[in-house]
Amino acid sequence: MKKTLSPWSRQCKAQMIILDKSLSDLSQETQLSKTYISAIINERIVVPDKTIRIISDALEVSMPAGQ
Repeated sequence: MKKTLSPWSRQCKAQMIILDKSLSDLSQETQLSKTYISAIINERIVVPDKTIRIISDALEVSMPAGQ
């Protein structure tokens, strides 16, 4: 069964395309590893709000509801 991603995750993925940012670019900008960023955006792990904010700011997306 395929998991449906949250609006925030979908927005992050779309924004990476719009801004032409790779995981490598995002990794350099946020000082987070590519694997870690991928796991967060694909919702394989749960992380602190501070980490979500770092990614949201780098991609110019809104924080998820309830954050």
